[in-house]
Parts: sequence; structure tokens; C-alpha cells
Amino acid sequence: MDRWRTLEIEASRKTASDRSDREARSGPAESGQTVGRGTKCSSDEVRNIHSRLVAMTPARSSERRTQHNAQDRSYFLRSSELRAMADIGTFRTVDTKDLVRFAYQDDDARMNQDLRSLRSQGLIEERTIYRAHRKPRRMLTLTKQGQRLLRKGRHIPDDQRLYHGFVKRREIDHDADLYKVYQREVDDIQRQGGKVTRVRLDFELKGAVNREKEAAVTLPEGQRRAWLKTVAEQHGLTIKGGTIQLPDIQIDYETAEGTMARANIELVSENYRGAAIRSKAGAGFKVYARAGDSNRVKRALQDTGAVEEILSI
Repeated sequence: MDRWRTLEIEASRKTASDRSDREARSGPAESGQTVGRGTKCSSDEVRNIHSRLVAMTPARSSERRTQHNAQDRSYFLRSSELRAMADIGTFRTVDTKDLVRFAYQDDDARMNQDLRSLRSQGLIEERTIYRAHRKPRRMLTLTKQGQRLLRKGRHIPDDQRLYHGFVKRREIDHDADLYKVYQREVDDIQRQGGKVTRVRLDFELKGAVNREKEAAVTLPEGQRRAWLKTVAEQHGLTIKGGTIQLPDIQIDYETAEGTMARANIELVSENYRGAAIRSKAGAGFKVYARAGDSNRVKRALQDTGAVEEILSI
């Protein structure tokens, strides 16, 4: 994912002088240099590191692995493996075909080498999903160990939610496609000089909104409606038909002018009815659809003028 850059590079700079004397006496470890849990950086430093990821040269397969410790275990990882884990954890499920395209610049051999190492260390899980009349998909998710390592090692911003484990089978296809949708959107943001700072999936947004609803349940009706309107505005959302509309992905980013902005993205599936599609578009979400669903989505919106174009993936 183009916003992520591991803190390993920054930690190495901060601790290089401390390591030099030790290495001069004993030499580097056989499996790679030990960086431990990394150096703790401020929130601004973390965000600046990640916003520069797009300029980072992809790691070569010959890159030495460095040691990372979490819960009394040691793991040996390349920067490309950490980046792949961050992508997978942020989007919960990722298709290997999309990972090789966006994280490995179509270097299939390097990706498969990294995935073998991550699987052998128990950091990711892979599953092949078979579908009627369609090609099977190789899907990836973090294990709990993988999620813990990324969080403990401070390889992502503290406020970025991470997921592990596969969801229900019928949801996997949709969730995996969100990674590809995100890449389309972030390209637009970066072309305009913007920098992504945070990604939220619908699960995180739903939890935050539901907590606010529960807190307002005892308020009089008028106050409760006003409260929910405030909650929606705080999260960059709108209310339609008395319901706060939640997107599949919400992207926080800094514009070229230095202001903060949000983009709400919806991936419409074959299960969406016309009314639901119109509600999402009417809430100001950018609507994406798989190529086979585009015409149906356009028909549902043709009378509303809610969006000018349905973007296909």
C-alpha cells in the first residue's frame, strides 16, 4: 500500500551508532542484524515516514532480513515483507494477484519468496477460494502473531486499525477487492499532491458510530437527532433516511495545500438493490463496481444524477 513505509529504516538510522561498536567486536548475526522492536518515534515522525513510501525503491529479493522481536519470539524479515504485512493487515484480506501488482511491481518471484518466509514464520495465512464459473483466488490474511508483530514493532501509525483472520466466505471476495479499489483512489490523491494518513474500513466506522448511538439512546428524540448529526459530521459522513451512511473505505489525507480531507468509497456488489445504491451515491460516496455490475449500477442511478460516472475495477 503506497502510504506505508516501515519504521525499520528510521530505527536503523537512530541506532546505527549504538550498533557499530558491537558489530565491530562480534560481527553481524548470521541471520541478519538485530533491530529489536525499533525506535519509538513521535506521531508526526511516523506519519512523515509513511507518507514518503511512494518514493521508496522496492527491496530486492537479496536484501538481508533483520531480526524483530515480539512476545519472546524472534522473526527475520525484509522491508518488503513488512510492507506486504501492513497492506494485508489494513485491508483484512488481499488477493495475491493484487499484492504482486501494487506492492511488488509485478515481481511474482520476489512476492512468492516473501510469502513463503512469512507463512513459515506463522505471520500470514493463505487460502484458495474456489468459485463457481470463475477462477479460484489465492487470498492472504494476517495471523494474530503477524498482527501483534506489526503493532509491537511500531511499523504502522498507532491509530491505524489492523485485522487478522479470514471473515465469512461470502464476504471474502468483496473485502479482497477493497485493496484494489483503494489503489485506484490513492493514485488520484497522489496525482493531486495529496498524502494518505489513515485508512478506515466499514467495520471500524460502524463500531465508532454504534458506540455514539448507545451513548445517545436516553436523550429526548430531538436531542438524539441533533447528536447523531454531530456524530456523522465528525466522521465525515451524512444521514439519509434517518440512518448514518457508512462507506466500505474512508481515506483521510492531507491535500497539496496542507489541509485535511476525507474520501468515502463504496464498492457495489451484486447484492445491492437499487435503493441502496442510490443511498450510497446520494451520501456523496465515490461508487465503484466490478465490470459485470457497472451497467446495473448505472441503471439504478440514471434518474438521480447522483454521480457522473461509475468506476469499474
